[in-house]
Amino acid sequence: MNTKLEEQLKSCQSLLPNQLSDVARSKMNETYQIIRETDNSVSSIERKTNSSRTINKWWVSTAAATILGVTLIASGFVSPAMADALKQIPVLGQIYSLWGKNNLDPGLQQAEDFITNVNQSVTHGNVTMNIPTLLFDGTRILMNVTTPGNHLDSEPNSLSSDANRGAVDTLEVLYKGQPLSWNSDFMDGKTASSLIVQVTNTTITNQNVQFPDQFDLSVNVTLKGYDVPFQFVLPVTKTTPVTVLTSEETKHHDNINMQISKLEITPITTQLSVEYKTNPGQSIEKMLASIPSEYKGANGGIIALQYDIVDEHGVQLKPIGSHPISESYNIRFEPFKTLPRTVTIKPYLVVSEGQAPTGVIGQWEDKSMVKKYIPELETVLSVQ
Repeated sequence: MNTKLEEQLKSCQSLLPNQLSDVARSKMNETYQIIRETDNSVSSIERKTNSSRTINKWWVSTAAATILGVTLIASGFVSPAMADALKQIPVLGQIYSLWGKNNLDPGLQQAEDFITNVNQSVTHGNVTMNIPTLLFDGTRILMNVTTPGNHLDSEPNSLSSDANRGAVDTLEVLYKGQPLSWNSDFMDGKTASSLIVQVTNTTITNQNVQFPDQFDLSVNVTLKGYDVPFQFVLPVTKTTPVTVLTSEETKHHDNINMQISKLEITPITTQLSVEYKTNPGQSIEKMLASIPSEYKGANGGIIALQYDIVDEHGVQLKPIGSHPISESYNIRFEPFKTLPRTVTIKPYLVVSEGQAPTGVIGQWEDKSMVKKYIPELETVLSVQ
């Protein structure tokens, strides 16, 4: 077994209290055994080739270690010394790192320093659902949802209802009663007992939300075969610094009135807020009708501009996720490695897109895209 991991596990074992329940201690001993057996059977870490739900044995070991951490947290016997020891095992942090790799989201690969332990659990029947950690940088929230020993993913094409018992049926995230947009990924492959959920500051009706530094977030999850939802109220606290740049300037070109209303820069995310303005007394429909077709999507119902973000040295940020569709929206990019002095927002139209390489599933970096920049709509922001 990896010597360093072995030493870290032994350190954690030595800090366990005598009054730990037999059930909790048994579960942890099982977990130690899974980690050791898995580690011994793997000669090297295989490269994950796509974002499907297959996974190599190394990540099974990580998933088992995650269950260990959750078991300790749920037991209520996490002393300060124990918590410090757990932090030395990069397990929960690796979950966020894996999300970053799967979703071309490099900010999440250095997220350990900003993770908050919320340590909440709800039990219905024989299933305990845990939300041990979350991360909030002022622009988006990521949380880890686990049900140790339970399969959260639905079996495709299964004829038996029992086969999907315990799988996620619905998941709802609410801020002040408003349902927020979210997406998710399983972090432990075929085991599918650990889910990471990304929540954006946009409602499901495409309205932007301004999160305060501290607030409560409601999370409701229903599992197939269980009548009672798993309900959480999570205290959310921003754990990263944020630099906010705003602009009142509206750029005009070809009947487009565009304002870069805000740029938020954190160690995890760079978020751009864009608004298209109508003229006084003008409806959105009339605004769209007045804009040349080259700027609009295939159905003519949206403005199809996309954006590059470039610093004073010409360093360009990569976007995270898909481009939203609305008259007012947020676009997320990777973080800056160092805080820039100036930032240029460069709108462009996609002239032609590349084609995903054979075998690639999910997001991929399009290096052959041809862009037509619109310099009349560029905005330059100074960082104080």
